[in-house]
Amino acid sequence: MEKFEHQKCFSFDRPGIYRICVQGFLHESWSERLSGMRIRTENQSDKGPVTTLVGSVPDQAALFGVVKALYDLHLTLLSVEMLEGG
Repeated sequence: MEKFEHQKCFSFDRPGIYRICVQGFLHESWSERLSGMRIRTENQSDKGPVTTLVGSVPDQAALFGVVKALYDLHLTLLSVEMLEGG
């Protein structure tokens, strides 16, 4: 197994700021149910509506809860990106 010298170490039990993109429309009223993430949808000519959620989650378990809620809404997950770790 290769060892990565410049690999960052992120903790599962620390807060982080994430950007999640899904294909489809999600109304801003879902923010409270999704850890208070900001929700913005824009129409992309090649993909149709793409919704971006940005916000802080307290830990990886909460992040999983957000992703699971999006899955339950049948929204296609395009990306999950950690913008800042705690």
